[in-house]
Amino acid sequence: MPYLVTGLNEAETALDYFNSFHDGFIRQLAIMSHDRFEARGVQASGERLTLEITFAHYNYQQDTKPAHQLIQARFFEVMNLALDFSGLSHEWSINHVTFSETQRTLEDGRTAACLGASLVQSRLNSQREWELHKDVHFTFSRAEFEEL
Repeated sequence: MPYLVTGLNEAETALDYFNSFHDGFIRQLAIMSHDRFEARGVQASGERLTLEITFAHYNYQQDTKPAHQLIQARFFEVMNLALDFSGLSHEWSINHVTFSETQRTLEDGRTAACLGASLVQSRLNSQREWELHKDVHFTFSRAEFEEL
């Protein structure tokens, strides 16, 4: 059953179901632009970006869901995308995913309500202590989560 997310309550319900993706990792990440060329040298912007993330997720709940899940997440009308991966393998595991209500600035200067997402991962700092770091952050208008 796909989870459709258009508001914070639905987002929190999805996170509860997937245990906030704790101890999961990103199997695949794809960014799709909807821009196109209309003529030589003329680029037309379509919608905002679509972001697809396949999460490999280990589920701790006994006998209710498979222990190893693949979750396809699609985020629509994505803006403010920031990726900051260290590349160190011991930092790939996701500590948790968070959603929040936020505002974003549109091209005409107006602001619009939307949702924000952050993938939080643990990183070793220079003192070799773990600290939480938002490695992926973006805003979006709606999302779909589906178990593969």
